[in-house]
Amino acid sequence: MKPENMMHGHANVVDNLRRLPRKMLLLHGLDNVTEFVLHELCSKNCFNMNKAAYFIDNPDFNCLKGIAGVSHDEKHDIDNIWESPELFTQKMLESPFNQHVRSFTYDSHKKNGDLYEKAALSIANELGIKNYNFYSWDLKHNNHGFFICEKDEDAQNHHQEDVVVDGLCLLGFCPVH
Repeated sequence: MKPENMMHGHANVVDNLRRLPRKMLLLHGLDNVTEFVLHELCSKNCFNMNKAAYFIDNPDFNCLKGIAGVSHDEKHDIDNIWESPELFTQKMLESPFNQHVRSFTYDSHKKNGDLYEKAALSIANELGIKNYNFYSWDLKHNNHGFFICEKDEDAQNHHQEDVVVDGLCLLGFCPVH
């Protein structure tokens, strides 16, 4: 990829991430803000991921719990999810991939000293995620975020790990229900 195209792609991601907190505030009071943020992070305008699953690892309660999942293989006819929150919420309730992710409950990998590499392989296989990447980061209240994704094979943009994790940290500001 040409350097000028990489810079343009990076600028688009930065602009999308910059606008995301304002969009999040529009949804104040909704229980599923996490799904909106995850969808936005995975969009072509941001990190361009085909499938992604977000988990929270809580060592105090010995639990690694699925919070939300997005699969772009599951098409929806919503032009702007932020302007149609009720419709998007309904689509996410009907999403088999999201419901599958939300049904996951494992023992905490942090508490048990297990490596996330082991969890990533197991979860990727169970969710049918090919060529997966995974990320982990600290959250508030001694929780830890765990994210596994499948990037678009045609994607031209390959983002630095710290940029992706910085974007994923926005999930930590979403209510969890």
